[in-house]
Parts: sequence; structure tokens; C-alpha cells
Amino acid sequence: MVILFVGCFMAVPEVVTAKHGGGIRMKNITRLCRSKSIVTVNGKFPGPRVVAREGDRLVVKVVNHVPNNISIHW
Repeated sequence: MVILFVGCFMAVPEVVTAKHGGGIRMKNITRLCRSKSIVTVNGKFPGPRVVAREGDRLVVKVVNHVPNNISIHW
């Protein structure tokens, strides 16, 4: 009976909650002697890597500091 009771709690997988956030901003870059303004996430292009496993919970908060509408795809 005790083994069955303990086994019930061991069989439940742990759910991990990962929190990510960042700001969408324009950043000027220079490549091959040409300057260009690009959209970045946390100052990076492409944006930061988000790693999750099946069953994990993700909380993503993004603040758009660009005058245009932005969509983020995973």
C-alpha cells in the first residue's frame, strides 16, 4: 500500500514554467558600408532562443517600442 502511494507521486511529470520577456526596438546596423534600421528583440536579430519541452508552460511578455504592429512566430 505504501509503495503504491509513493509511486503515484513519482509518476507525475514536473511542469516547468519558463518566463521570457523583452522589448521590440529598431536598431541601426552597418553591413558592407551601408546602414540599415532593423527590428530587434532585446537588441538581437534574430531574437533570443526559447527552449521548451512538451508539457512545459511558457510565459512570454513582449513590449512593442516600434511604431508599427509586430507579430512574433515560433
